[in-house]
Amino acid sequence: MNFYFDESSGLLVRLVRLVDTAVGRVPTQIDYSDYRDVDGVKMPFRWTATWTDGQSTTELTEIQPNVAIDAAKFAKPAPAPPPKSQ
Repeated sequence: MNFYFDESSGLLVRLVRLVDTAVGRVPTQIDYSDYRDVDGVKMPFRWTATWTDGQSTTELTEIQPNVAIDAAKFAKPAPAPPPKSQ
């Protein structure tokens, strides 16, 4: 992996990852931007992932670190009911 940092801020602006596959090396590039302070830590609120045949952009409106999560969210779901016979 190669990491690229902004010279003035020191923040990560790009990550390039190369993965060896049967057809050769496949690159993935992730560009980070819109850094904001979240509880004293600079976090990117926008990143764009680009790969050989596509691209996706993620934009966040809010980051809440260390939020309590109800343990029930991690419980195994109930089994599906049996199909109704007709």
